[in-house]
Amino acid sequence: MRKLFLGSIVGVSASLLVAQGVAVYNYVAGAEQERVITEYERDAFVLGGRVAKHVSLPGHVDPTLVDLVTKYAKEQNTQVIVVDKDGLAVLSSDNTELPVGSSFLNRPEIESALLGNVASGERWSNTTNSELVYVAVPIISGSTVYGAVRLSFPHGEIDSAVASKTQILWWIAGASLALSAILGFLVSGLASRPLRRLEAQANALALGDFSTRLPEDGGPGEIRSLTHAFNSMADKLDSLIRQQRAFASDASHQLRTPLTALLLRIERAREALLTDPVSADDRLGDAEAEVARLNSVVEGLLAIARSESGSSTVVTQDLAAIAHDRVQNWRALAEERNVTIAYDGPESARCVAIDTAPEQIIDNLVDNAISHSPEGTSVLVEVSVSAEGTSVSVTDSGPGLTVEQCERAFDRFWRADSTTEGTGLGLAIVKHLAELSGGTATLRPRGGSTGLVGTATFRSH
Repeated sequence: MRKLFLGSIVGVSASLLVAQGVAVYNYVAGAEQERVITEYERDAFVLGGRVAKHVSLPGHVDPTLVDLVTKYAKEQNTQVIVVDKDGLAVLSSDNTELPVGSSFLNRPEIESALLGNVASGERWSNTTNSELVYVAVPIISGSTVYGAVRLSFPHGEIDSAVASKTQILWWIAGASLALSAILGFLVSGLASRPLRRLEAQANALALGDFSTRLPEDGGPGEIRSLTHAFNSMADKLDSLIRQQRAFASDASHQLRTPLTALLLRIERAREALLTDPVSADDRLGDAEAEVARLNSVVEGLLAIARSESGSSTVVTQDLAAIAHDRVQNWRALAEERNVTIAYDGPESARCVAIDTAPEQIIDNLVDNAISHSPEGTSVLVEVSVSAEGTSVSVTDSGPGLTVEQCERAFDRFWRADSTTEGTGLGLAIVKHLAELSGGTATLRPRGGSTGLVGTATFRSH
């Protein structure tokens, strides 16, 4: 990514510099050509003024003018020719290529200058076998044209002048390109640094290290969002791994004893099968009970695992309607155990909770209440709305627990005594579902010597 980013920055900078450089170069080249030609036109007029008398007096030769023309041509790297009104050369800086006395009327620029015009431009010179730049001006006195002066020089003079003027531009362009490369390298490093940290953290997660998280308070908004998403993923993955380990630990711990007892009963039933069929039948009945207990433990563990790994999206629900419906469903079982179950509360009480969480919470609280209530007692399911939220409470008349025992009752597999039936997972499920829904679960003594009150509180809608 860093190479791609750096290449993009340098490529864009180079493209802009080339585009601007070409435009500036063309502008400077045109301006410099006009400047050079203007200077030569000025020099041509000055020379024309100096040699005007020489041209207007046929046969008059002034050696000083010959020296002037020769010196100027040498200093300015140009060729000078002065013609009379008939186009015949009277002064020349190079008598070999431009001999005095020769006619130059066939030169367009001289023909134009003899008509009183200033001519300048470029053309190919067969004489010098090169691209020629020329300036031709008339020699005028009043309204009479006595001759013309032509200065010609190779195009390289303009190229040299343009190169001299634009040399600083190429240095600036090179420095700008180098600066863009340096800035691109630094910026790409800053941009890729969070990604390198993200890569390192991902490798750490792959190796099983879930202890560290990436800082979310630095870098651009997109990097912060990506870091937050990655940390959330790491938290969820860490939670799932912990849940998996806890599930495996709980399962291995809780299933070890029932499995050992089941194996022992099956072995004894096999031994007694031929000699004592009645005893063997009792052993098999005990084995069936152990299988039922194993099934209860597994179902409880799976219920917790599903609640921990499931969705935590809350929805609006009518807690009063749900509680009333669950009371009706539990009434038949309560009557079988000679326990009265009733509902007390409003007809409607809205709350927000995970879907099906209120049903599971009420079922577990009612199941515990009926299981521990003596015959002839009652179980009361109440729904209330207060400033703390919308609550459902289940009150029983069982043997009750101490305050310390109530605090431990939500731990997995905890039971008040080993003779008590159950797996010790019901209240753990209640607490976990309540907390996932954004609520709380509590257990307290009813008051007096017996009974417990289990309460789950949800946010009101």
